[in-house]
Amino acid sequence: MNKKINNKNIFNKAFTLSEVLLTIAIIGVVAVITIPVIMQSTGRHEYVSKLKKAHSVLGQTLIKIAIQEGLPIGDYSFIREDANNEFFYIFTQVVDPIKICNDGQVGCIYSPMTQLNGLNTSFLIPLSLITKDGMAFGWNKDECAEKGLSFDDEENCVGCFIVDINGHRKPNRLGYDVFFFTVVDGKGLVPAGKGNNSADCFRTDKGVTCAAKVIKDSAINYI
Repeated sequence: MNKKINNKNIFNKAFTLSEVLLTIAIIGVVAVITIPVIMQSTGRHEYVSKLKKAHSVLGQTLIKIAIQEGLPIGDYSFIREDANNEFFYIFTQVVDPIKICNDGQVGCIYSPMTQLNGLNTSFLIPLSLITKDGMAFGWNKDECAEKGLSFDDEENCVGCFIVDINGHRKPNRLGYDVFFFTVVDGKGLVPAGKGNNSADCFRTDKGVTCAAKVIKDSAINYI
């Protein structure tokens, strides 16, 4: 008799079908709301990691080039004297790319890309390449204006890299997966925005000078 009563009590404590369906529905709603947020946060964290890797790769490459040229580290005066493609050729020898695009050839840097404000934009990228890890690097000698540098750094700037940290994969957007780094004679690699606190890193602005901000903050968080 006691056994039957216990079984009955257990049965009475079970969930009904309607309760189970309601629980599943609530879980589904929560998932719909939270999963995109989690995915976006994860994506941004990945962009930050890749940007820092690109920063490291470029910095180390410039040091290797200076040593290879027999110059003190930070001395990049020879870039100003050389033709645009001479430095780029040296750069390709050090980074060992899987593809090189010369004279604006399509295929390395995706264009057009978008600004932070969503407007389409394009940049002069005469020389570019793709590395084995899928990053795309473009080079343009003397293209230093409006990169958020201090007055002295802009005066001594000898060229600019544009980096798409995930190649042709979307979003191809400034401040998210597309960033700028300048090469300053006497200093070496200087992220865009270093001298003006990334003044255009707002959702309603261009996003050209965001590299310094993202590296400093270790986050992509624009207002």
